[in-house]
Amino acid sequence: MIKKVAVTLNPARKDVFEKAKPVFKWLQKKKVDILVSRDIFPTSFNQAELTTNEDIRKEAELIISLGGDGTLFRAARDFSPWGIPILGINLGGLGFLTEIALNKFEEGLESVLSKNYTIEKRMMLEAFIISSTQKTLNFIALNDVVISKVYLPRIVSLKTFISGEFVTTYSADGLIISTPTGSTAYSLSAGGPVVHPDLKAIILSPICAHTLAIRPLIISDQESVKVVPEPPVKDILLTIDGQIGHSIKEGDKIEVRKSPHQAKLVRLKEKSFFKILRSKLGWSGISFKSSES
Repeated sequence: MIKKVAVTLNPARKDVFEKAKPVFKWLQKKKVDILVSRDIFPTSFNQAELTTNEDIRKEAELIISLGGDGTLFRAARDFSPWGIPILGINLGGLGFLTEIALNKFEEGLESVLSKNYTIEKRMMLEAFIISSTQKTLNFIALNDVVISKVYLPRIVSLKTFISGEFVTTYSADGLIISTPTGSTAYSLSAGGPVVHPDLKAIILSPICAHTLAIRPLIISDQESVKVVPEPPVKDILLTIDGQIGHSIKEGDKIEVRKSPHQAKLVRLKEKSFFKILRSKLGWSGISFKSSES
């Protein structure tokens, strides 16, 4: 039986504390210790123990992500390197990755606390900014790594290598490097392919490429991607999961490859990826029978 969980959520959402109260009360009734990060809760909330992410990584048996996919992305970046399973409870919205709807949280949590669940492992990326003037910076991402202009959608020239071999210079509004998980997010909006999450692949999707011949590219997860922004480099931003941004300077190089860490997502029952696509993307359920001649 799971006895210690950490709860993470998006404090910027207006209704999140009100919606979180029933979950906290139910967990306390089950005598489960609740840990929350001081980064989220500046003051005590429903008798939860305020602590640090470092202590959560040492003590928590389960991470409960209350919110949508964005909240789960942050939890994956914060806690996946420590192998802690993550359960997503959806507070509304699209929720590709969240497992339980809020109105069914009691039934779902009952199963999870009894360890009656399976783990679905999702590939993550690690990105490095390599600079000659400062220490190398590194990030991990569950969804995607994006290189684009900070403010206006202006053309950038991104010289791109795969495992050391020059491929092309993307002249585009930017470049999205995504996992299969991220293929249904920004990459999809930019015209990238939908990729099954079980596939071991990295997707490169240019944003509004200025040459029609430049198309999305799928490569093996064993490859590495190096991107060198060509001068003039001004107002270029590296974005991680749409949540963390870092400015790119003249001479910086960006390297992206598969992370050694995986997000461990809690699943209560096996779900068809195609059923999720039909539900979340509104794909038609109408089938057409071919006529026999």
